[in-house]
Amino acid sequence: MIQPLEKPQKLKLKKVLTVANVLSQKVVRLAFTGEWFQAFKKPQDRGMWFVWGTSGSGKSTFLMMLAKAFAKLNLRVLYNLLEEETDDTDFIDRVEICGMNEVDGMFETVSYTLEELDYYLSKKTTRAKVVFIDSATYMTRSFEDVKSLVKRHKNLIFVFSGHAEGKNPRTDFEKSLRFHAKMKIYVDGFLALCQGRTVGPNGGRFVIYKEGFEKINGVNPELN
Repeated sequence: MIQPLEKPQKLKLKKVLTVANVLSQKVVRLAFTGEWFQAFKKPQDRGMWFVWGTSGSGKSTFLMMLAKAFAKLNLRVLYNLLEEETDDTDFIDRVEICGMNEVDGMFETVSYTLEELDYYLSKKTTRAKVVFIDSATYMTRSFEDVKSLVKRHKNLIFVFSGHAEGKNPRTDFEKSLRFHAKMKIYVDGFLALCQGRTVGPNGGRFVIYKEGFEKINGVNPELN
């Protein structure tokens, strides 16, 4: 027989919400327009994103383009670069090709460990709203670490990148990131495909590099 639990003296229960309570809650959504809205609609301005793909898929370029899209919404971006060095020519070239000078002042990059990143985000002077971690496995292999980081900074957007094996994330850790992410974006052949919770009118398709996509697929992405 199940015994009733004794009420702890200092336990404070959360308010039980009615339907009216739920629907009256104020949430902020990203004001995406154009091709970003067509692919991803208007996601909430917090939570976890996960972007994965194979080498040469266009993933790194997409991440930089996404960072620019956030910055153009006046959301300060911190790009935590771990898979490369900030002085690598590939990274410098992507910054230049994607025209990141257009959002200078809203985009910053660094290479922090998990502990350093957590400390930086905890500082009162930190103004970052969107945090890119490229890539997740270079920072930690523990989903508990990620969950704790996101929970401690719950008002931020975290964009984790990962590697693919076929069409799926490569490791169990990366599969956990995909499972728990609000926005799940698979990149292949210069096409980013949204598998997340907000999918835009065009079915969640974002062409990263049109000429490259057409060369690989032999089709016009707008007609496929």
